[in-house]
Amino acid sequence: MREFPSDTEILALFKTHPRRTYRLRELVLDLRLRSSQARPLKSALKRLERGRKIVRSKDNQFGFAGDARPAPAPLRRKPHEPAARGSNVVSGRLIGHRDGYGFVVPDRPLAGTDLDIFVPASGMGAALHGDRVEVTVVRAKERGRLEGRILRVLERAQKTVVGEFRAGERFSTVIPYDRRIPYEIIIPRGHEWPAEAARAGGRDRQFGGESEEGRRPRKPNETPSLGELDRKIVDVEITNFPEPVSGGAAALRGRVIEVLGNRDDFGVDVEMIIRKFHLPHRFPAEVLTAAEDQAQLISESELEGRRDFRGRPVVTIDGETAKDFDDAVDVERLANATTRLSVHIADVAHYVRTGTALDREARLRGTSVYFPDRAVPMLPLELSNGICSLNPRVERLSMSALMEIDASGRVVAYELVPGVIRSAERMTYTAVRDILAGEPAALARYASVDGLVEH
Repeated sequence: MREFPSDTEILALFKTHPRRTYRLRELVLDLRLRSSQARPLKSALKRLERGRKIVRSKDNQFGFAGDARPAPAPLRRKPHEPAARGSNVVSGRLIGHRDGYGFVVPDRPLAGTDLDIFVPASGMGAALHGDRVEVTVVRAKERGRLEGRILRVLERAQKTVVGEFRAGERFSTVIPYDRRIPYEIIIPRGHEWPAEAARAGGRDRQFGGESEEGRRPRKPNETPSLGELDRKIVDVEITNFPEPVSGGAAALRGRVIEVLGNRDDFGVDVEMIIRKFHLPHRFPAEVLTAAEDQAQLISESELEGRRDFRGRPVVTIDGETAKDFDDAVDVERLANATTRLSVHIADVAHYVRTGTALDREARLRGTSVYFPDRAVPMLPLELSNGICSLNPRVERLSMSALMEIDASGRVVAYELVPGVIRSAERMTYTAVRDILAGEPAALARYASVDGLVEH
């Protein structure tokens, strides 16, 4: 049990979140106190209230006094009260702020203004950042700014939340990494470990079946201790969202579905970002099966109707850490004093047919997302790093743009054709720089690519 905090330490919590209000049980949780310390905490709160450091609302929530104005009470409606209808009620997407307020971006522009609707903390109700909500405009502020309050949540955006796990005696909590979610998530007993890890005695990729200290192996059916999970970064599935009548944080509950590791562990920061922005990072089984079924060699029938560029000195140019190569180039001087630049793009559409599982997943992802040490690919690796990657010295199908450029840099003619290439080299930006600078080592390294240096 930690030593009971001083009034100054308690006040520091309120100063850290000046727009937030707390119930007594939330303060016990945030200050990491035992339930038996609630009584002395009440006394400390009374002292701070008498000293006008904090204020208490009618429903016994405490907030930082700031400029001594009373803390706003949370918005309340009856649980099943229908939303008011009228010309001042609009729907839109909520952009939350870490201080508790937010802005609603209307689905359709409002007449007379192109501004978002400001929602103060007292009008946020049960809504969270990213939710699609229904908001009523209560007044117009200066310069056309509208202010409103949220009537109801139409669609939840946050199905999962990544954050830091805090072990507790009666229940644990997770502090969201995204500060626009101002509520801690309560994790009830029995929901602290992912189901697979709990069944395996805590064997997941972060703990490896040993106690955190590594002093002894964990027994096969031994229940892992919460101490091992404390301060770890976890991904949480929200199981209960706050109801408008609850005032918020007390009803936000979830269960841990993944343990990512310690905040300072290598790579955990990237895993946190992937989950914070809900990037699809696992492929469904049917998509993986479809990718595995794709042949990794080109058949003769696939070459019909394609221009053959396999005899040209085609090269890819990418960063040193690139794993997939989706474009290649070839430069050729023509007899009429113009230059032909050929850009060959991997013909992904040949393998990803419209309406297939691969196509649906690619449309969902939209693009590959690149990080310093990895990528979240749009397509499974069997495609993105395999048959759809213009790897050196192997045949690949392409869509090729052939551009004829004059001495002034104008494109005087162009042609788009399906083709087949065989990349001669996998080059890097550094190598190209060294070649242009006349570095002997680089010139010797790529001397086998016919005409590369001259062109």
